[in-house]
This record gives sequence, C-alpha cells and structure tokens, in this order.
Amino acid sequence: MIDLGNPFQLLYYASKGNKDGVLGELEKGVSPNLADYEKRTALHLASCEGHMEVVELLLEKEANVNSVDRRGRTGAYGEIYLVKWRGTNVAAKTIRPSIASNIRVKNIFLKELALWQRLLHPNIVQFLGVLNCDRLIFLTEYLCNVGSLYDILKKKGRLDPVTVVAYALDIARGVNYLHQNKPHPVIHRDLTPRNILQDEAGRLKIIDFGLSKITLEKESYGAYKMTGGTGSYRYMAPEVYRRESYGKHVDVFSFALVVYEMFHGGPTNRRESPESVADRRAYEDARPSLSSSVYPNAMKKLLQECWHKDPESRPSFEEIITQLELIQEKQQDKENESCCFPF
Repeated sequence: MIDLGNPFQLLYYASKGNKDGVLGELEKGVSPNLADYEKRTALHLASCEGHMEVVELLLEKEANVNSVDRRGRTGAYGEIYLVKWRGTNVAAKTIRPSIASNIRVKNIFLKELALWQRLLHPNIVQFLGVLNCDRLIFLTEYLCNVGSLYDILKKKGRLDPVTVVAYALDIARGVNYLHQNKPHPVIHRDLTPRNILQDEAGRLKIIDFGLSKITLEKESYGAYKMTGGTGSYRYMAPEVYRRESYGKHVDVFSFALVVYEMFHGGPTNRRESPESVADRRAYEDARPSLSSSVYPNAMKKLLQECWHKDPESRPSFEEIITQLELIQEKQQDKENESCCFPF
C-alpha cells in the first residue's frame, strides 16, 4: 500500500471504507475534520462512496456535518446547495444517490422532512418546500450571515454576559417550541453549537433535526420510552450515554453545556476525547467548573440545575426562559444605572 503519510492516511481509509483504519487514525489524535486540498473531509469521502459504517463512526466522533468542499457540497448524509427559488436564495438539502439506497439513512431524511413541515418559529430554521424530482431534495431558508454558533465562538472566543443571555434566550425559545409541539413533543437530541445558526438580524436558529424524535410512546410513570445512543458525545446527557429511557430533559442538559461554552469560548476539555467526557459525566458525575467570576450567580445556579444528574430535577425550557428573562432584566437595570450615574 502507498504510504500517504500521517495524518492524511485518515482520508485514504475513509475513501476505501476501512473502518478500523479510520478508527486507528482518530485514536492517534488525527482530527475527524482534516481536509485535503479540495477541502474534502473524511466524511465527504466516506459518504460519496456509500461507506455507511465509516460515516456513522465519523459522526459519533463529532465530524463536522456542515463542512463544505470547494464545490459547495457538505459531508453529511446529503449535499447542500445555494439555489434560487421564487426569486429568493434558499438552501437545498439532498441525499447522495449512493446513500439514498440505504433504508436507514433514507428514513432519517424523510423523518426530518415530515417533522420540519409542521414547524414555524423565529428560532427554528424555516422549512420551505420539496422539489419534485428523482432525488430527495427539500428547501429551507438560507442563512448567509456569520455561520454557526461554533463558528462564532471559534472566531470571537468567550462572549460577554449580555450576549450570552440573549443567545441563550434564542436557543431556549426555539427548543421550548419543539417541546411544546402538539400532539407530541419533539426532542432535538443533538443540540450543539454546530446545530445553531445565526441569521442576518443576529438571531440564533436551531437546525438539523436528523436525530430528532417525536415521542410517541409514554409510559405510565410519565417518562418517554426512547432508545439509542444518538447525538454528540460532548453534549450528551448521562442517561443517553447509559442507554436508558429518556425524554425532553436531555435537551436541557445539552443546552447547559452550550451556554457554558459561550461564557468560556468553547469546551474546556478539548484534549480529552468526546466519548471519555461523556463517560465521566455519566458515571462520575463530572461537570465543568463554574468558579470563574464571569458567570452571574443566577446563571451559575441555572446551569447547575440544567445539568443535574437527575433528569426530573432539571427545569423545563419554559422555566429556563423565565429565569433568563429575569437575569436579562437585571443586566438591563445595571446598564441603565451606569448610564445615569457615570461617576
């Protein structure tokens, strides 16, 4: 075999569908988002060739599903194009023909489509319609401003408390809308900075419900019966990692970690593997430190409640919104006082 040299061996293994080879390179510390001169990542290459086991492994290792190569294609299950629809720029999301034949992936895509058709909220990316053609394609609003929350944090680092609270309210209102969906709540299950975009007005919007699930079964004790260890390890609730039954509170746990990263400028444990982070949170009750003075006391208390080890002890997003609005009011009062009394 030709020696391509480390770290680009990862891309070679991904293109050939060599799952063990890919895993070996990732365990050496090679980034899952490594790209070649065409800006193609391992996820691009594996999905183009229909190597689903490698695709699923890379997704588990938090490969960026929104990375775009030089031809405007993404490395996720499908491609995203900027197109004109009725005179307006929109995003067209597709599934590659080589992958569409996989029933599991196709069902995920169709579930996402059916879900989005019913959703309309300022903090949710808007579904616009379906293109009637041989390929599976649907249209959503195109957001062309800054990018994702992940991109914002990567560029700016930690955000000021006023901005954090405003962004947290955008996220909380969007997820609360999902949880209040009738007749059944919608659980996102993969709430991460990469799945939160910003529009031209600066408002945050939640995207990617490919891992969402409408809770159709409710047991007598009030918990939703759901299975599967889906989602990104770094933001995963302990009960999901332990493959226990879980419900809406998994999004509350993920939300707390996203808010924490806005204060901090990103995760504090970047050198630790995402799976190791999730394992310690699930079995050792490990949580990020809140010792810094940058966190308002009310926010510290809220985060501790949101990532509580007992899911039933976590607040609902309706309660979270109320608490955030109170924190925001205090911030505004403080700003008004400083304006009125500058000395």
